[in-house]
Amino acid sequence: MTTYTFFNHAGGVGKTSATRDFGYELASRGHRVLLVDFDPQGNLTSFLGADKWGLNQDATLLAALLEDDPNAVQSRLPATVEVHGLSLYPATIDLAIAEAQLLAKIGRERRLSNILNHLPQAYDYVLIDSPPSLGTLTVNALVAADSVITPVATRFKAVDGLPGLTRMVNELQWVKPSLGFAAFLPTMYDQRNRHDSDVLEMIREQLAPLAPVLPPVRYRAADHNDASMSGQPVQVYKPGSEAARDMAQVVTAFLELQGQPA
Repeated sequence: MTTYTFFNHAGGVGKTSATRDFGYELASRGHRVLLVDFDPQGNLTSFLGADKWGLNQDATLLAALLEDDPNAVQSRLPATVEVHGLSLYPATIDLAIAEAQLLAKIGRERRLSNILNHLPQAYDYVLIDSPPSLGTLTVNALVAADSVITPVATRFKAVDGLPGLTRMVNELQWVKPSLGFAAFLPTMYDQRNRHDSDVLEMIREQLAPLAPVLPPVRYRAADHNDASMSGQPVQVYKPGSEAARDMAQVVTAFLELQGQPA
């Protein structure tokens, strides 16, 4: 099992939809995929349509996160939500309770990591959608990862925030020395726009020394926004679309980089 956390402390970069569509693409190729919505806003849960299931805090990882006995964690795990061929640990606003209460807990940075070590079934990939913040939940999401996939919008403002992002990941190596970047994923790319092309080139130049830069995901508002509103991966909402093809290319490139069959 390999765990990747999708992380960018800046919002509005397409992180959650990228997590959803990346996970769906892996599952469509026969991999067993668990998605973990670790953001109290619950956007990943909503973008998969699971928010319509009447979920409450018992459906989230809250009880397992706050459990004091590490040997009792598995008994506190909820059943996963099965949706679009994916397993999901959903989030509700109740997960925000953990942000404050974890501060008083021993081993607070490793709570999610411990949970993933006690999963009742095996997965090939676990993808964590982290909050767009620098709090305790985000630290848990990063420490639980084998490495980090960072979506980066092809906007100058997004590039300006990258030093702070890389600094946080580097600082967390005090807790998890092996933590690093698996890849950077350019998002919201408009190839018709000179600005986007310039920023994409800048991303490749600045970030390639840290980790591979994946093919860009072009922004298609009608596809991405409508897919999220319908609670479906873009490949389900509009199969064969440019948005679906972009994610297929991204996952193929990523698997090849990892030495895995695409």
